[in-house]
Amino acid sequence: MKTVRIIAAASALAALLSMTACGDKKNTNSGENSIITYSNNTTEAQIVAPTEEIKAAEDGPRLFIKDASAAPGEVAEVTIAIENAEAKWNMCGFHITYPNVLKPEMADVEERMVERELGEASKYNNGSVSMEWQENLPEELTSNNLGSIFFVEMFEKDHGLDGDVVTFFLKIPEDAESGTEYPVNFFYLEGDMFENVAKDKAMEKYVFENWKGGKITVK
Repeated sequence: MKTVRIIAAASALAALLSMTACGDKKNTNSGENSIITYSNNTTEAQIVAPTEEIKAAEDGPRLFIKDASAAPGEVAEVTIAIENAEAKWNMCGFHITYPNVLKPEMADVEERMVERELGEASKYNNGSVSMEWQENLPEELTSNNLGSIFFVEMFEKDHGLDGDVVTFFLKIPEDAESGTEYPVNFFYLEGDMFENVAKDKAMEKYVFENWKGGKITVK
């Protein structure tokens, strides 16, 4: 399957790269799209990490999505956090997925910019962009009724820290039933990245193989 590069992702990366003096970035990822299996009102999801001929590091940064809760019609705060990463990274670009009955709060609807709040792990960044992926979603997402947000940020050096990276705000349907669980997961698309200044691909592969999703529970 030919990998689809969304315009939002390219625009976000171009915007950030223009803010720095690091020069052009070359994508060296060769993985296929991940595959997600999703069942309504469950947190069951299978994430197949990208495969490439690089051995993952034995240990490294761990991205995860914190569980959240909200009542019908309320907005759930979905936080992506990281551990074992203090001063070990300088750039990330990744996608998250969620059932498309949830609606992200938007900072700019026309530009597809998603409202977000940066956390302590992003304290020293040089810039960040968060955008809703609205067009040309792969079949893995559309067939499972999933929406997606792309987030990218950059640091001048390895100034990425531990803690909360970014929080998004997803509105729960008014008619959602109490106890419903909506899974929120990572989705790998070719070109996604988690890097340090040394461009350590073994570290990056560790991140993609060990990231963990979360869920939103309706009160």
